[in-house]
Amino acid sequence: MSRLRNIIHVVAYGLRPIRMVLALAMVTASMPAHAQETWRLDPQLSIARLSLGSASNALEIGLARVSGNVVFDSNDPTDPSVNLTITPGNETGADYGKMSFTSKQSGTTSDRTLIVTGDLSVTRIERSVTAEPNEAYAGPQYGSPVAHTDTGEITVVFSDPRQNAAHNGTMHLLGTSSITREDLPQFLDALTLDHWPTSLVNDEKCEAPSTVGEDYSGVKCTGTEIASVNNPVIPTGGTGGEGYYGFEPAVTPDHNYASITLDVKLNQTSAASQVVSGAAPSAANQ
Repeated sequence: MSRLRNIIHVVAYGLRPIRMVLALAMVTASMPAHAQETWRLDPQLSIARLSLGSASNALEIGLARVSGNVVFDSNDPTDPSVNLTITPGNETGADYGKMSFTSKQSGTTSDRTLIVTGDLSVTRIERSVTAEPNEAYAGPQYGSPVAHTDTGEITVVFSDPRQNAAHNGTMHLLGTSSITREDLPQFLDALTLDHWPTSLVNDEKCEAPSTVGEDYSGVKCTGTEIASVNNPVIPTGGTGGEGYYGFEPAVTPDHNYASITLDVKLNQTSAASQVVSGAAPSAANQ
């Protein structure tokens, strides 16, 4: 009789792991799958406008190219994952800046405004420049780049991301963020010390004339301009005549405040259904 009890005990405890695996499989199989929509920014049409000052006292310093993606999750479509890279588009000068933004959390207001909070990392690249004009002069020589990076939290306010979604899988987002020197001094330094383009041109091609004469006016460039800095200006030195010197910005911005305005175009690249973490794999994936 004791031998029979031992056999029953061994069989019962031997089957316990199998029962646990079956129970786990039943639970995970009941978990619903969720879908993710990935929208990738068009780097040829997505721009950032960088400004010093605030409100009516703002002055556009320059423009930047924006790339990256936005991922919407059907489990919480109001909390998309936003990853952006912001660059001048031509990182060849002595000093230049670049930025990246990674969202941490998002939410929508009653009027469907999307508010995204995340980390903005600002990297300033500095290089020494040596220029020794001589018969063999071929332009300035740059030293090794030295990078300085600072990260701070910012909030970007976007328009309703779904109101501009088109049936052909495109989306247009407008967003802005205000930043103070106290919160992220490296961002203000990047705007005031580094060179940012005042126009962005797609398919730009520049050629020097085959001959240089008295009418030489520099390199000729062609392309499609997609954005340019547009600040209000006033004439300097009077309205004409001997005292006229040109134009200057109409406002003098406060260098303790700045902003980023994003104007981005997105294309849907995927809308895949995925099983939540921990779910059992399907037979096709085994």
